[in-house]
Amino acid sequence: MTSTLGFAILAVLARADSTGYEIATRMRHPVGRFWTASHSQIHTDLQRLLAAGLVSYATAPGPGPQDKKVYSITPQGRDALRAWVTEPPRSQPERDELVLKTYAAWLADPASLIEMFRTALRRHEERLGEYEADWGAMEADPPPFGTPAFGNMAVLRCGLTYERHRAEWCRWMIDQLSRSLKPS
Repeated sequence: MTSTLGFAILAVLARADSTGYEIATRMRHPVGRFWTASHSQIHTDLQRLLAAGLVSYATAPGPGPQDKKVYSITPQGRDALRAWVTEPPRSQPERDELVLKTYAAWLADPASLIEMFRTALRRHEERLGEYEADWGAMEADPPPFGTPAFGNMAVLRCGLTYERHRAEWCRWMIDQLSRSLKPS
């Protein structure tokens, strides 16, 4: 069975043949907005995909003494990816450290928590600014469905709403914690 990371790799390769390094680079942006993986994880899954016949590779001269492998998705890989895209996602527990810390926040100093949320807010606002700049360029000439660029736009839209929501929640937490510091 192909892992979710395997399908992420197939999605990258469906757009362009790539070396392992290029896959890792493409996994950082825009895929990195919603899915991350290390070089070693990518390499391991590439070997699984290769063994399953979902990818193949050709060698090309590399920058060093050894040839590099340029991977491409096979027709079987494209069929597997196409089928996977329409399957409902598996239910996965959320792992959000900030939310977990908030759950136990009643034990901490409100002033320290305010600083923690201000730091989180700055991060969300920075990402939101990046996403809004990217959105402005896409919104001017929206790509049609059926193109890889449409997937980029849809993922970016999700990122925008997520960052707006998180920034608003951080502001709410800062407000709530600030109120607790005021004398009654």
